[in-house]
Amino acid sequence: MIGLLAKLAIRAGVPARAAKLVAWALVVLAIAGITAAAVAWIYGSGRTAGGDQVRAAGAEKRDQVLTEARGDERTAVDVARAIDARTARAEALTDAQLHSTIEEIRNAIDTVPPAPDGADLPAAPVDGVRDALNASIARANRAGEDPAAVR
Repeated sequence: MIGLLAKLAIRAGVPARAAKLVAWALVVLAIAGITAAAVAWIYGSGRTAGGDQVRAAGAEKRDQVLTEARGDERTAVDVARAIDARTARAEALTDAQLHSTIEEIRNAIDTVPPAPDGADLPAAPVDGVRDALNASIARANRAGEDPAAVR
């Protein structure tokens, strides 16, 4: 092959002494060109493959983060609903207790007989109201210790 390249170089006008040297230079340049092309191709395909791997890993990480965030969001919604239900129950119990206490006070006031003209008002029968209020306070104290105790 070197001989053939040397003959071509002589035909192209290169002196015979330098023809073999030119032939070797062409072979070296051809090998260097092929090597450079191979390195460029390997670098390009490796860069593309590496980029694809990075993008795939990024997409996978993003999917994991989104899945975790959606789970956290569902948990937050469940907790908010539970808090809302407990608050509504506590408000209903408070309203019932308040209405009961108001009714007991009204009943106690209604049971007081009218005072004769010019006489002092008789003592109101507040024992029942006091007992009911003490029972309510005891229930509230128990409720502060154990949520199941409110009944």
